[in-house]
Amino acid sequence: MNLQNDPRLKNMHPLKREILLRLSNSQSTMTPEQMLPQLMEINQELQKRDLSFSRSESEIVLDVLSEGMSPQEKQKINMIKSML
Repeated sequence: MNLQNDPRLKNMHPLKREILLRLSNSQSTMTPEQMLPQLMEINQELQKRDLSFSRSESEIVLDVLSEGMSPQEKQKINMIKSML
C-alpha cells in the first residue's frame, strides 16, 4: 500500500499522517497482540498534543496495520475495530 498518495490521508493532520506512515513501516513484524499496546501509546502521544484519531482515521490505521495478515489475525483486528 502506498500511503504517501492515499487520498484518505490528504486532509489528515501532519503528525497523525507521520505516525501512520511510521506504523505502516513496522506493521509487517507486529501481531495483533503487539498492536494494541502500540496503539494505546500512539493515542497517549497524540493526547499530549491535544490530538486524536477520528473514528474514520482509526479505521484507516487498523486497515493499514492488518494488511498482509492471516484471516485469523484479521479477525482479531476486527474485534479491536468493534471496540473503537
